[in-house]
Amino acid sequence: MITRNRAFAAVAWLALLLLLLLPYSFAAPPSGKHKSDVRGEATNGYHQHTLSWDTYSVATGKTESSSATIALPYGLVRHRHELIHASAGAGWASDMQQLQESQRLSKRLIFGADDRVRVDPATEGQKFPFSAVVRVSTGCSGLLVSERHVLTAAHCLHDGSNFIPSALLFLRAGFIEKDGRTNWHFAKRFFVSSYWKNATRSGSANQHQYQNWDDYDFAVIELGDDLGKSRGFIKPGMSSLFCDNRQSLQGAGSTMQYVSFPDDKSRESLWYTETNVTTESPQLLYFTGDAWHGSSGAGLYAWDYDRNAGKYERRVVAVLSGNRNTESTASIQGNFNVGARLTAANLLQVCRWIGTEGECTERYSQYLDAQQLAKLCKEEYM
Repeated sequence: MITRNRAFAAVAWLALLLLLLLPYSFAAPPSGKHKSDVRGEATNGYHQHTLSWDTYSVATGKTESSSATIALPYGLVRHRHELIHASAGAGWASDMQQLQESQRLSKRLIFGADDRVRVDPATEGQKFPFSAVVRVSTGCSGLLVSERHVLTAAHCLHDGSNFIPSALLFLRAGFIEKDGRTNWHFAKRFFVSSYWKNATRSGSANQHQYQNWDDYDFAVIELGDDLGKSRGFIKPGMSSLFCDNRQSLQGAGSTMQYVSFPDDKSRESLWYTETNVTTESPQLLYFTGDAWHGSSGAGLYAWDYDRNAGKYERRVVAVLSGNRNTESTASIQGNFNVGARLTAANLLQVCRWIGTEGECTERYSQYLDAQQLAKLCKEEYM
C-alpha cells in the first residue's frame, strides 16, 4: 500500500511539473522580436545600433573615445556585401553645364576617355557648389557639410591601425582662390569611426563578411572658423537600401557628382566629375566615374527631394574611397571606383559629429521611423 501511494505521488508530481512547463515549451516568441545581427538585438521593429568613434584634438594631441546607441528600423540594417541592384539611369540636371570641355586622357582609375572637367578657379571655382570643395593637407579632397565641418575619407586621417602622422600635427583644409593658390586653414579636431579602425582589410586571411576596407571610410574634420558661411556647404544625406533590399535611396541608377584635387592633374587644380551608379551593395556604391590619387575623400552629392521644403536640393550621400574589384560572388564582375555610403547609421554618425542629428532625423523620418517605413514599403508593393 505504501509503495502504491509513493508511486501515485510521484506520478502526480510529474504531471504537475509538465503542466508548469507546457506554456513555455509551446509559447510563441515575444512580439516585435527579430533575429539579432552583429550590432545588437532588434525589438519592436527597431534595431539597437551602437555608434563608436574617436575624437582627436589637434590642439591638445589627446584622443577621446565615445559611443552612443541609436534605434534604427530593422529593415535598414543590412551587412551582406553581395551586389543588390544594377542599373544605368539618368539623373537630374548637373553642374556640368557650368564648365567647359576638358582634355581627354586615359590612365588607371580612368574608365575609357577621361571626361573630368577642370573648374576655373577665377570663375566657377568661387561659386557654389565648387566653392565648398576642400583640399586636405594629407593629400586628399573633402567637402564642407556645415559652416565649419569637412567630410572626407577616414583613410586620409587614419590607416586602420594608426593615425596619419601629418594629420596629428599639421592637419589643414584648403580652399582654392581666384589666382589658383590654396588658402589653408588649420583643423581644430577630427572624428573617425571605430568601425573603420576595427574593420578587417581586404585580402586578410581572417576577413569577416560584414567588414571591409571601404565600409566605414568616412571622417569629419572640424575647422576653427565658420568658412561655410561664405563658401557654402552641402548637407549630408542618406544613401541606403530599404524594404528588405527591394528599394534603394540614392543607389544604383542615381547620378552622382563630385569635385576633387587629383594628383595626375596640374598642381592645385580642381576637377569635376559626373557619373551614374552602376551597382551597389548595402555599404558601397560602385561607379565608373574617373578619379585619381588625391580624389579620395571627395563628397559624392546628388539631388534629393526635401519633403519639408517641397523642393530638391543637393545632398552629399557618399565619400569617394578608392578603387576595387567586385566580390567573387557578385552578379556583376568588374573593377570600379567606389564610395562609402552614408547609410542610416553612418548618416546619423556624421550628423552627430557636426551637431545636426535632430535635423537629419527629421529630414529622413520616413526611413528612420519604423511605422513610416513599414507603411512606405507596404504602399510600394501593394
